[in-house]
Amino acid sequence: MDIKKFLPGKDEKDDLEYYWVLIIEPGWVNAGIWRIKEGGAQVVFTGHQFSWGLDEELINATDSALSSAVQSFPGDLKEPEKTVFAVNSSWVSGGQIKEEYLEKIKRLCSDLSLKPVGFVILPEAIAHYLKSEEDVSLNAILLGIYQESLEVTLFNLGKLVGTTIVARSVSIADDVTEGLVRFSETKSLPSRFIVYDGREKELEEVRQLLISVNWDEFTKIKFFHTPKVEIIDASIKISAVSLAGAAEIAGVKTLDKSGKVRVKEEKRETDDVVKEEMAEKLGFAVGESNIGKEVKEEERKEVISAAQEGWPVENIGAVGVGKEKKGLPLNILFPTLVEKCKELLVFLSKFRLGGQSVSMGRKVFIFGLGFLLIFLTLGFFLWWYYPKASVTIYISPKTLEERLSLTLDPDISASDISARVLKTKVLETKISSEKTKATTGTKTVGEKAKGEASVYRVGSELKIASGTLIHGPENLKFVLDEELNLASGSAGSPSVSKGKVTAQDIGSQYNLATGGSFKVGDYSLADLEAKNEFSFSGGSSREISAVSREDQEDLEKDLEEEILAKAKEELRQKLEGSELLVEDSLSATASYQLFSHKVGDESESLKLSLILDTSTFSVVKEELVNLSENILKEKIPEGFVLRSEQVEFELEREDEESLSFETLVRANLLPKVDIEGIAKKIRGKYPSLAREYLIKEIPGVVRVEIRMKPSLPGRLNTLPRIAKNIEVEIAAEK
Repeated sequence: MDIKKFLPGKDEKDDLEYYWVLIIEPGWVNAGIWRIKEGGAQVVFTGHQFSWGLDEELINATDSALSSAVQSFPGDLKEPEKTVFAVNSSWVSGGQIKEEYLEKIKRLCSDLSLKPVGFVILPEAIAHYLKSEEDVSLNAILLGIYQESLEVTLFNLGKLVGTTIVARSVSIADDVTEGLVRFSETKSLPSRFIVYDGREKELEEVRQLLISVNWDEFTKIKFFHTPKVEIIDASIKISAVSLAGAAEIAGVKTLDKSGKVRVKEEKRETDDVVKEEMAEKLGFAVGESNIGKEVKEEERKEVISAAQEGWPVENIGAVGVGKEKKGLPLNILFPTLVEKCKELLVFLSKFRLGGQSVSMGRKVFIFGLGFLLIFLTLGFFLWWYYPKASVTIYISPKTLEERLSLTLDPDISASDISARVLKTKVLETKISSEKTKATTGTKTVGEKAKGEASVYRVGSELKIASGTLIHGPENLKFVLDEELNLASGSAGSPSVSKGKVTAQDIGSQYNLATGGSFKVGDYSLADLEAKNEFSFSGGSSREISAVSREDQEDLEKDLEEEILAKAKEELRQKLEGSELLVEDSLSATASYQLFSHKVGDESESLKLSLILDTSTFSVVKEELVNLSENILKEKIPEGFVLRSEQVEFELEREDEESLSFETLVRANLLPKVDIEGIAKKIRGKYPSLAREYLIKEIPGVVRVEIRMKPSLPGRLNTLPRIAKNIEVEIAAEK
């Protein structure tokens, strides 16, 4: 087959000049072939990516990448020599490639017969390509994802703000943040991430990680909107560098994609022929199973159709199991595996050493390939059948509330739903506890002042009883301690008698100085007058903590609440099956109560010991749900269902002695969902695609949680291929 006729614009003679594009990234190298035709850059061949670590490995990896890109290049055309290099920003300083990296490129050119015509910085080439494709200046953050480093490049309205290299850590979000804060213009970051690397299988994982980050938690940077994340694959990088090279060489501004597409389609057809021929030479039966059985054409089409749609293939048994004369060909059951083996055969057929084909030993090769197939087959079956997943779909429910009356009766044998009478069970428990708290009451205590008063009498004899009030200065009152007999006296010569007095109240204000004048009882000063010839003393007062009535009441209330809370927990433990506790029916009686102090006692704390006998009712939840459905069935919208786990009840007793309760029913109505159908439709999907599908297909979905066991790396991390290994749960979003 002449591959030349499939090249874009190929006539009898092709005099267009072809160029190499060589992309060198940390750990990876890729190559392609392009040309300039009719004012546009046209990529005609692209190769595979190859890994490298040491300088010696870079040469071998580059040679493999060039061979991969040129393997279908027409033999009568001159292979390209001129090369445009693409490197990351760490290789460049001051607009020039650093000396240590320039030596690597010089050695590549010398060993592989390449002629350098220029170089581009990869993120700048990608930005130039996106501007050409989108016809607008780029406003985005480009992220080069490598094994040990992260290349962060910021473009603001087409302007290159800067590029920085960040060492990789366990958190991609922390690495991105560290890179962005190094730029001065971080107040208005673009809400667009563009990620690329040498390993495309890692990009989707990085994309999901970046999408799941809550950037509001990172205070050092700020996005006006949640950033979207896009992926640049290897073919786009080849196109971007080719366009950048063509722009410098010939002022080209556009990329002609038609040639590349046609070449790839015909190349695939040509390679399939070569692969099938090589497979047959090594003893493989193309299109047949390993036991030589054939598959009907309609079965083959059905399997291929299912595989193209990205869904798990149903009703395919193991080869030779359940079918005596039919089996599945390897290229249908394991299409990727057989395809890779064919590519390996094509590569080996083209490998040369000193101009001669290398013989690897047919038997050794087949044995090694067979061992590899067995290993991959075992891994495939483990990957297909072992993983399990749980999918929780949170739906915004329709809320329905209704009040209804019902009666709880512990004496009946069975509930009567139609009469709204439910059988109830009485639960009892006894709880004892004690509690101590500081007192808040106060009390004033102290001593009374004492002294001696001289009583002067003008008139006949007089007897004054003990306890008579003696009124002193500033309305201070004293009490006569003992009976006092007064002799008669005249105005010129009054009689004098002395008596002991005590202050009526405590306090130092009763400690009076000498010479005070006192009024005795109800007598006038003309008849009786008392004076103190010596000062009064001994009066004092102080304030102390004491137990108040409020202290006892508050302590009793707090302790009762604690005991009732404990009682509810103990009573809940006595519930059986799906019984519910009717909390509003809880009653308590104190069988023992003792305070450590009485009201008025001097004390800084008060302790209460209390025993409560408690009892309450319990009902069966299913009977409550049945009663609710019986009443609410006319109000449930079509397409929704009342699930018992989505119904809440609040029962309030109408009075303490009554068995009648007013009940508030609050139901979260969820749409009817085919659980088994969901599991079948999302099996084999990536978690992100499954979430998008569920949110799109099921009305009212708020979020989807997917937990997989085990969690596999990269593209292997899909939902189980077996529907029964997926547990689907519908829940209401709180």
